[in-house]
Amino acid sequence: MRQRAASLFGRFLRSTSGQFALMTAITAPAAVVLAAVAVDSGSLYVEKRRAQALADLAAIAAASNIDKAPQQALAMLSDNGVSATIASNTGDFAKPGGNDRIVVTTGRYKSDKSLDPADRYTANAPLKNAARVTYRTIGTRYFAGSIIPAPEIIVTATAASTPAAAFSIGSRLAAVNDGILNALLKGLTGSQISLTVMDYNALLNANVSLLDFLDALALEVGLTAGSYEEVLDTQVTIGQVAKALKNSGGSGALLAPLGKLVNALTNGSVLPIKLSDIIDFGDGQLAQAALRQIGVDVNVMEILMLSAILAGKGKQVGLDLGVQTGGLLDVSVSLAIGEPPQRSPWFAVGEAGTLVRIAQTRLTATVDIGMPGSLLSLLGTRIRLPLYLEVAFAEAQLKSITCPTGRRDSLKVQVDARPGVVNLFLAEVDKSKLGNFGSPMARSTAKLVQVPLVSITGQAHAEMSNIAYKTLTFTAADIDSGKVRKVNTKDYVTSLTTSLFSSLSLTANVELGLLNLPLLTLPSNTLALLGQAIKGVAQPIDNLLYTLLSALGVSLGEAEIKVHGATCGRAVLVQ
Repeated sequence: MRQRAASLFGRFLRSTSGQFALMTAITAPAAVVLAAVAVDSGSLYVEKRRAQALADLAAIAAASNIDKAPQQALAMLSDNGVSATIASNTGDFAKPGGNDRIVVTTGRYKSDKSLDPADRYTANAPLKNAARVTYRTIGTRYFAGSIIPAPEIIVTATAASTPAAAFSIGSRLAAVNDGILNALLKGLTGSQISLTVMDYNALLNANVSLLDFLDALALEVGLTAGSYEEVLDTQVTIGQVAKALKNSGGSGALLAPLGKLVNALTNGSVLPIKLSDIIDFGDGQLAQAALRQIGVDVNVMEILMLSAILAGKGKQVGLDLGVQTGGLLDVSVSLAIGEPPQRSPWFAVGEAGTLVRIAQTRLTATVDIGMPGSLLSLLGTRIRLPLYLEVAFAEAQLKSITCPTGRRDSLKVQVDARPGVVNLFLAEVDKSKLGNFGSPMARSTAKLVQVPLVSITGQAHAEMSNIAYKTLTFTAADIDSGKVRKVNTKDYVTSLTTSLFSSLSLTANVELGLLNLPLLTLPSNTLALLGQAIKGVAQPIDNLLYTLLSALGVSLGEAEIKVHGATCGRAVLVQ
């Protein structure tokens, strides 16, 4: 018996059939703990994904309305069943309070691949276009809550919107005398141009799609593949510009004048120009998206005149206008058009901060007027008035583009604009230095009458200036109707020439004879009569200056702004 018992005990010791149950009993508590941790970890991962999705939605909502970013973010969270509060900064997350808190900052995001992702967003920067939302919530532990505290879940999302507007400055041309326009275009392009008033009116009243025009120009210069920026940066001739305008929308009354221009400009000047000097698409990606959405139209005559001005930049143009009306016996004009500083175009597409300018203009006009009858025998038949006009660049800058309700009908574009300073002098200048915009023009006393023994000189100066910007607001209805808004010089209360002649100062010089006795004595009212005669032609001289400058798209004492189209864009997540 004892031997059998020993055998059974030995078999029991050698047997392994019950070890699994034993190990299970020993490790079961640890397995349960690990399972709880795994379930909690999986749950926390899902909660973090949900928190990130909520932060993304809140950032997109905030970027869609930068001015009300915190309210928009809270509203988005509320719509998704989350009741959160605003914290001033992430340090407030550690303070007692509700579980769900957000920090919302607004700033500027630059889509620049050369920058590290962390450096592309700048909080509280001017010209805001982005919002960043940091969302904090408390995770849930279903099994290990009594052992391990529930963790904080903190996620961040950044979204940016790309509001854009297409706008231009000082470009609306006026219907003017065809002879002056022909002379201007001839002088600027070196071509023999002869269009009628009817031709010019057809060009002034015609618009073409900007993108259709650039597509036609690309075909004309042989660019079968590439971006609009490449087309704008390609050297073209004015003849090619005219042909592209004709091919992009020329029909009916527009075909004849465009055909004349194509023939004249193609056979005339071949000076290369780059349209990027007058048209700026800003960021390439922005242009591609925004322009397609906006659908911008441009005026045919504006494109032609600005191209001609670009080709004639730095060139002095002389115009002999001959006999005029309104007491002007003879008029000769020389003008030069400068270049806007900092490569600021006339037409631009961009975000807030985009700048456009018109070019500086210098003009001399020598006007002959009739002598008062009582002085004809004494001083001759004419009074000579040498005028020098200088118009500094006017400028406009996009201030903001907003859609308060998120719908296009609430679109509002604000533009800060100011007209250029205008100076008109009665003075002698060196016409050969007219195109040297880097130096101020030297002026000397004007010689009005020059006859044997007698000379009469004079000087006068008038200025219109406004150094302050004025904010112009365009609604969606204004943009759709093509409304043009003006900003005027504050002291523009009367005609420029009338202001000039009101400061007229005349001096008579009579040669002395033997014993310092004058050989000739002028009547006491000579200067008064001359002053009256000069002031009497203020209005026709005003009309002359207006006509010349209108042909160039320049207005005295005012800047004209037009918003061709705008979009608030869509807010998207960015890195």
